[in-house]
Amino acid sequence: MSSDRINKMLVDSVHLEFGQKTVLQSAFITSETGKVTGLFGRNGAGKSCLFRCIMGGIKAQNLSVRFNDEMDTDYGNIGKRVKYLPQGLFMPPRMTLGEAFDLYHVDYDGLVSFDVRFLNKQGKRFHELSGGEARLAEIYLVLRSASEFCLLDEPFSNIAPKDVEKIQDLILAEKKRKGIIVSDHMYEALLPVSDELFLLKDGYTFPIQTKSDLIKHGYII
Repeated sequence: MSSDRINKMLVDSVHLEFGQKTVLQSAFITSETGKVTGLFGRNGAGKSCLFRCIMGGIKAQNLSVRFNDEMDTDYGNIGKRVKYLPQGLFMPPRMTLGEAFDLYHVDYDGLVSFDVRFLNKQGKRFHELSGGEARLAEIYLVLRSASEFCLLDEPFSNIAPKDVEKIQDLILAEKKRKGIIVSDHMYEALLPVSDELFLLKDGYTFPIQTKSDLIKHGYII
């Protein structure tokens, strides 16, 4: 992918039901190279479900994902174009950092430059790291991997305050070459890096222009 290429993704008409419970109805979100899209919503609003529907981890009753002006979407291979950071730790506990970085084709030296704590830790298994270290490594892996888009589910949660700014800087650096959608409860951490905002409420997505819109929708007081 050339660095000056602008890629766009439109996720639209997402409808998801579990039995009698409607989780998403006509939900939509957009992403494009050079922009960070922030997604807010209370616990249980369906943010993680929306991400998993996009990635194919949950089969929605209805879903449309469009890339650029392409007529057809290869839903079976979305993972090649979109990298996904789930809410919880996802790397196999016994996998080493070095193995993970080889798997994602990401240069390990970049992680050391990002955080010197990872110096000479290629041989460490994920279960040997602290939860915060493992999460930082996963965030770095997903953001630095070759993809057109990234979905980050709660990257700022359970992260030490001193590391929040590092993640913000990494997101801002990586948005130059990909579109990034970030969901997080820590809106004070998400607002400064977001170019556009959506709120997921009652199964619908609402564009958010200002902090006062979040108050109007009852997300913050």
